[in-house]
This record gives sequence, structure tokens and C-alpha cells, in this order.
Amino acid sequence: MVKDKVKDFFKSRYNEDDGLPMRLDNASFNSISGEDNGMLVGAISEEEVKLAFWSCDSSKSPKPNDFHFDFAKFCWEFLKEDIITTMNEFADRGKWPRGSNTLFISLIPKVDNPQLLCDYRPISLFECLYKIVSKILSLRLKKVISKVIDPRKSTFLEGNELLDNVLVVNEVL
Repeated sequence: MVKDKVKDFFKSRYNEDDGLPMRLDNASFNSISGEDNGMLVGAISEEEVKLAFWSCDSSKSPKPNDFHFDFAKFCWEFLKEDIITTMNEFADRGKWPRGSNTLFISLIPKVDNPQLLCDYRPISLFECLYKIVSKILSLRLKKVISKVIDPRKSTFLEGNELLDNVLVVNEVL
């Protein structure tokens, strides 16, 4: 009963439709080369997986299976082949093996004394492998994102700050 009310509340909150369809008829987009595309969708190397694992905080919140990243780091030599195989199966198929995508939803209070559902923020607690593949994909994307974002944009590019455009406009004025 309570679970259904919570689910309905957040479902309505995040499925709002403003009724205005997005149109991209006359938009032009930068593109990446075939080589860059190959790098983005290619096989995942051991170095990429290891870099992603070691960039995660070892003892941060336990995953639904109660294992921290330090467990995988400690047992790396024993686990690495299976982990790399799993990562590459995901890269090849674009989906996880059935049953491996378990997650838990947790409500984190946004205020000191939450009284209403809108006082909470839902987060999902994924298994380690989801976090690793996300890190690998984001590190790959980081290598090509400057080729697809217009050079006049200042955010989302390494070395640029969100307020760069504001400062430029201030100087112009």
C-alpha cells in the first residue's frame, strides 16, 4: 500500500509531459570519425576495467550483494577474467545477462525533518559492474566529446567552467 503510493508519487513527478514535442528538423550536428566510433563501441580492455575499478572508492556504501569495491580489488587476479568477459558481453550485446541487473531504490532526505515524499530524493543502488561500465563509457566519451560539442559552448568540456560564458558576457557588457 505505502510502496504503491511512493511509486505513484515519483512516477508522476518524473513522467510529466509538457505536451510540446521536440523538433530537430533544421538542426545540424557535429559528428565523430569512424575511428572514434570504433573506440567508443569497441572491445573493453583489461586496462580500462582496472582503471575504472581503481578509480572507485573502495569502502563506499556496500552494494546490494554486500561487496565493496575493495573486495574486487583484493581478488583482482582471480576475478579479472570474468569481469572483463562480462564487460565485453555487455559491449557486444548491449544488455546484461538476465538476473544481473538487480538494483535497490533508496529515498534520501533532502531536508532535516522530511514530512512529505517531495522531501526525499530517490537514488538507485546498482551492483559494482554497472558502475564500472558507466565509468568506462564515460572515460571513452570524454575522449571524443570535444568533437561533438560546439566550440562556443563552455560546459561539459574538460578545463572549462560553468561560469566561463557568464564572465565573457560580463566583460563584453
